[in-house]
Amino acid sequence: MKNPLIINLSTFIFSFSLSLLLGNPIYAQTTPSDKIEYIYPANKEKVFDETVDEFYQALRDIKYPVHQEFYQRFKQKPKEQQRNLDTVLFKEMPDASVSIRRKILFKEVEELNYITSDGNILRSYPGMDIKYNQAVSPDRQVFFFYSFKDTEKEFRGRYAIYDVETKEMVAGGNTYMPKLQITRNTEE
Repeated sequence: MKNPLIINLSTFIFSFSLSLLLGNPIYAQTTPSDKIEYIYPANKEKVFDETVDEFYQALRDIKYPVHQEFYQRFKQKPKEQQRNLDTVLFKEMPDASVSIRRKILFKEVEELNYITSDGNILRSYPGMDIKYNQAVSPDRQVFFFYSFKDTEKEFRGRYAIYDVETKEMVAGGNTYMPKLQITRNTEE
């Protein structure tokens, strides 16, 4: 008699557990927001008197507190861990083919990409896809600095984008790309 009771009880528990697992799922209802919340919201209507050249000089002099703090952290790191300060606090390349300094909206950065070829592939630099950057509003004012040297043997470049209002770097980097040396046989 004990066996049928245990079997019925275990069948009931199993059936009850299974019905809980397979029951109607509960879905959270969310309403999609049409407005994206950026870390750096749009500010194209605000007026900032500082010119791009004035900001560049202030950056070189480490005038702003945000850059002073960064410089102090940089100097505290061991030499092996320090990156190039001229890239981190942007400095134009002295032998650059092109150097650009502009105060623009963030969405206009894509228009300033430079196309180069390593012999096989065309590449854009800085190659930023602004529409996928969720931190900065496309209508945010930025200082854009871009310096590069493009020769037959190599491409070297560095860029930095600083927020006009907060003076913080929102994007930046540098690159080195050796170019393939294609030798051509010319028959005369």
